[in-house]
Amino acid sequence: MPDVDAPIRIRRIRPDDGPVLRDLRLRSLAESPEAFGQQVDDAAAQADAEWEAAARVAWQGERRAWFIAETAGRADGPSRTLGLVLGRRRPPDTLMIFSMWVDPAARRVGLGARLIETAEAWAAAWGGRSSVLWVFGGNEPAIRFYDRIGFRVHPDGEDAWTGAAYGALAMSRPIDAAGVG
Repeated sequence: MPDVDAPIRIRRIRPDDGPVLRDLRLRSLAESPEAFGQQVDDAAAQADAEWEAAARVAWQGERRAWFIAETAGRADGPSRTLGLVLGRRRPPDTLMIFSMWVDPAARRVGLGARLIETAEAWAAAWGGRSSVLWVFGGNEPAIRFYDRIGFRVHPDGEDAWTGAAYGALAMSRPIDAAGVG
């Protein structure tokens, strides 16, 4: 069980974090199989080289970035990973949020909001003005969470139509560059 009393940091993925990304993604798919568009068996079958490539591609630049939440580590043990989120740039100024997940033992302490804020700070640096995500329509806890932090459902438009094809709702909020970071 993660020690959520330990200091928590959120950092951008590093190029050697393929195993970390794999572990977090498999944990998220196993814990919440209905929340993501991928099956845990399919993710587990991916070659290590694919996870390593995904980490390398997302560790720098403005195209995509994985952000990882982890305990800061202590003298009595290594750091523990607690969550992740993927941000992708959709030109010219939209941040697409994907694969958001927080370990159940670390929920309800603000970590999910911090992950999204970190992704939005990254987006603000390249001129991001809004965040968009899709959430499965039956995932009421996630919908309530996103609503609580300022996301609103978009019933019309390209994002709404794309999400609806997969049984998902499109939600968005503006990126407040002054309040991000």
